[in-house]
Amino acid sequence: MTYWLLAIMVVISYFIGNVNFGKILSKSKNVDLTKRGSGNLGATNMYRTLGAKMGYLTLLLDALKGIVVSLAGYFVFGGIGGYPDNLIGLYSCGLAAIIGHIFPVINKFKGGKGISTTMGVFIVAQPVVTIITFVVCFVLVWFVKYVSLASLILVTVGVVAQNLMLPEPNLTISLLTFAIFVLTWFAHRKNIERLIIGKENETNIKVKIKRDQKKQQVAILKQEIKEAKIEEKQEIKAEKLVHKHEKKEKKDNKKYLRHQKKLNKKHKRKVKGKSKKKRRNT
Repeated sequence: MTYWLLAIMVVISYFIGNVNFGKILSKSKNVDLTKRGSGNLGATNMYRTLGAKMGYLTLLLDALKGIVVSLAGYFVFGGIGGYPDNLIGLYSCGLAAIIGHIFPVINKFKGGKGISTTMGVFIVAQPVVTIITFVVCFVLVWFVKYVSLASLILVTVGVVAQNLMLPEPNLTISLLTFAIFVLTWFAHRKNIERLIIGKENETNIKVKIKRDQKKQQVAILKQEIKEAKIEEKQEIKAEKLVHKHEKKEKKDNKKYLRHQKKLNKKHKRKVKGKSKKKRRNT
């Protein structure tokens, strides 16, 4: 393994992890996510604050960071059949991106909790296990309503499964995956405290979906009302234009008639003048 190349990729992965999509997307909606909900810049707080679409989009984009850096590390250091260097590259770059997400230097070391990015890393390392675990965790959140609990289960299963599935034991890979485990659990330390004392924030997906549907219906209704008002304004404007045109036409007709009367009078005068001259001549 070329360690200087690994070091460069780790640094690049860290700064890729610094890109916080929760912050970017919330700013696009003129919302300061640090002052809403839990104040966290992750997908869960985005979901609670700005709705399901924005929450899932944040989850996807943050996971994409983990996928990109992990794939780079995997293929640069051996790819398929390059064990153990391929997994060392994968988890080294993945861990760096997770650290960058949780402790971003460009945001004064205040970031998310790293679950979405961690999921992206595990999708590259063990896609089947990660997808199954994610579905199970989603169902768990649906009924239990604790995203933090599901997140911790997702990370734990990913770390344990990876070490059980290794072709042969490898201390470096075990240490890297354990570091991911410790880091994500540490980021959830306040959630763990609240879970223990029974004061953890709930995320009711059913209620959230209903609320989002109502919001969407209200938004559609507002849009329809807005369009109806615009159409009404356009109709009034068109009527005014027609009325103005008719008024102008009447005015023009009156002018024309006055002009015709004047011409007729002039014509009559000329005719009378000619007839008088004839009489004088005779």
